[in-house]
Amino acid sequence: MRAGDDPVVVWGMPSAHFCLGQHQSAAVELIEQTQIPVLRRALGGGGVWLDRNQACVALVAPREFFPTRPQDWYGHALAPMLQVYREMGWAVGLVQQDVWLAGKKLAGSGAATLGGAGVVGTSFLLRFPADEFARLIDAPSADFRRWLNDALLEAVTSWSEHATLPDPAWLSMVYRRAASGLFGWRWEQALLRDDERAAAEDYRAELLPEHDTQTRHVPYGIKIRAQHYLTERDFAGASVRVLTRAQSVARVALSAVPQLAEQALAAEPATLPALAAALQSCVPAAEAMLWAQRILATAYFEES
Repeated sequence: MRAGDDPVVVWGMPSAHFCLGQHQSAAVELIEQTQIPVLRRALGGGGVWLDRNQACVALVAPREFFPTRPQDWYGHALAPMLQVYREMGWAVGLVQQDVWLAGKKLAGSGAATLGGAGVVGTSFLLRFPADEFARLIDAPSADFRRWLNDALLEAVTSWSEHATLPDPAWLSMVYRRAASGLFGWRWEQALLRDDERAAAEDYRAELLPEHDTQTRHVPYGIKIRAQHYLTERDFAGASVRVLTRAQSVARVALSAVPQLAEQALAAEPATLPALAAALQSCVPAAEAMLWAQRILATAYFEES
């Protein structure tokens, strides 16, 4: 793609697969037998689940189509999607590069520069099988997997939770209508030719092979959505499980302190003194500092 070329939108509903980022390893992120294809892309980020419950949209355009600052790409490229949602009467907004509705993530997205083109990919999430996703993740404990399923249901929403599922042809039409109004586009709709379909298989040569890293993309856990992480760590047989939201400990479990309420630290600043002081209500003062240190050593907080 060169300067002045027409943008291209690739639209489709993929077969089920799990796509890992370039720094991830299936051996440490996923269970041994996933029963679905696992790919590893030559781009960063975390694991992404895709299946036929999603209408995937990839906008490929010359670099001059996009704003100068990369952080502005998402608001620009996702504008047609946001308009489709707003025509449904949904009060959607962007949080970083994700589309949120009613406090939950409705769509994620990713961007890259490939050759002379910029690419922004996203999907209309029609249904989200949280339990299927959670079952694929390598979990240090059954409770970790249970918390993961709970956190996904709390953090992610889909079209099916707000309206009857749309006909894919209708969804494509309203997306194209929105993009025409926003960008002044005139559409030429086409299917891939036979030679293009054959060439599309070349993507496999661009995928990265599995590597021998022994560390997870998120140390001791997984990213749920922007600023939300679930982690678990073992300290000589004593486990610490933490769900963080932004800079706070939203939920915590200490196997050696079963009397600690899971939300006991939610109102506390995520600092060593504050957590230690809060823990003194259920453990001796001499142990409170140790457990506070272990909580902070386990938790993952996204940098501001």
